[in-house]
Amino acid sequence: MTTDFENAVSARKAKLQELQRELAEKGARFIHVHMPEINGVYRSKTTPFKLAYNGDALNAILYCVAHSDGQPLPVPVFGGPISNDDNGYPNIMALPDPATVRHHGWDPRFASVILNSFMLDGRRCGLDPRAILQAQEDRSRELGYEPIFALEYEFGIFHADHDLMRAGRYRELKPWGHSFVNYDLVRSGDYQSFMAEFIDRLASINIGVASVVTEYGYGMYEFALAPKPALEAADDAMRAKLHLRELCAERGMVATFMTRFQTPGRESACGGHHHQSLWRDGKNSFAAGANKLTEVAQQYLAGMLARLPESHLLFRPTVNSYRRLDRGAWSPEDASWGYENRTAAVRAITTPVEDAARFEHRVPGADINPYLSIAAMLAAGLDGIEGKMTLEPAAPGNPGALNRPALSRTLKGSIESFTGSAFIDRVFGAEFKVHYALSRQAELDAFDSWMAAQITDFEFQRYFIGT
Repeated sequence: MTTDFENAVSARKAKLQELQRELAEKGARFIHVHMPEINGVYRSKTTPFKLAYNGDALNAILYCVAHSDGQPLPVPVFGGPISNDDNGYPNIMALPDPATVRHHGWDPRFASVILNSFMLDGRRCGLDPRAILQAQEDRSRELGYEPIFALEYEFGIFHADHDLMRAGRYRELKPWGHSFVNYDLVRSGDYQSFMAEFIDRLASINIGVASVVTEYGYGMYEFALAPKPALEAADDAMRAKLHLRELCAERGMVATFMTRFQTPGRESACGGHHHQSLWRDGKNSFAAGANKLTEVAQQYLAGMLARLPESHLLFRPTVNSYRRLDRGAWSPEDASWGYENRTAAVRAITTPVEDAARFEHRVPGADINPYLSIAAMLAAGLDGIEGKMTLEPAAPGNPGALNRPALSRTLKGSIESFTGSAFIDRVFGAEFKVHYALSRQAELDAFDSWMAAQITDFEFQRYFIGT
């Protein structure tokens, strides 16, 4: 009996060999090999151009890395069952996905590819976020639906000062642009040329950008990506963030996707809204006219809302995520929905034309792992369809008075809901559930240990004279 790895090699080898020849003829000399890790960024290596069609080794510790490799604490990794002192931090196996091979139009010497991971015995790695999402995309197609997603990210851009950054003094970085006006073309003299270059670069690797705008806040911007099938939408989102950062670095700037870098109550926070719909035979299965939803759309939405509290951790995965939670700033606090309602968790969009019908999930911040967030939404929606769940009435305005299920206001509370969820067990698997909870607990422990070593401004101002 063949293993998952052997089956994948057999299915991908000929296409990878074909792409090897084609891109070499087009001048590709180097390749970026991307491994999507738990925190939602790529860990990458650069090699002479080669598509490893028989597989390659992958350091399993990359699934155990902390955000920013543990800064400001000297703890770059957390211990997980896949990689730890007891098992000696082993390698596992990886295989490029030929569907993700891209030739970089802005520098034709380079190409890139995204990996899937496998255990040494040939099993699919239970921590591979792309494989988790692929399973839900396959499930949707078995039900007869093509799941379409499009992500939009809010983010900050600052002028890079490497001395300040090495010292951890990010607060002192200067925002790019002289105002905080929304939808402004002249925030800075090079804004238009920068964004044109960003759009061109993504277009060269088949990523469409629907729009870029300035957001409310100094240094705040937003891009919205074109809709794609679920897995490709997540790949596009990860690549877009990477190549934005790359372009910023080339121009002496730095981008951040932390959800709130301004004091709460001031300016915007960074959302990562997910637009989604299901299609069948070329038709939008959610479309029923203005302020109407088809039966399948209602069931899908009911499923998303039902599973939202227990999957909340995947949408707000960091300590910083919870500084964005504020209905008054259009960052939802409960499992609610409404037509064109930006104060609810899910905004139902049914205009200007029927084919535009979709749901905008407004809970995630820009710090999510898009493979995991899309997988959770899609799986919950499909649960709603399979279970023929009933949708509650829409919130006509602020849903606060409707007593919809509350979303945890702390990372600790979201971890507890996540670990107690049978839905997470079923969709993501017990191995992933344990590992991801460990990763989030490591974030909470790191923050608590750092706080314990500080005397805060609050304490000085409150107690230095007042005690």
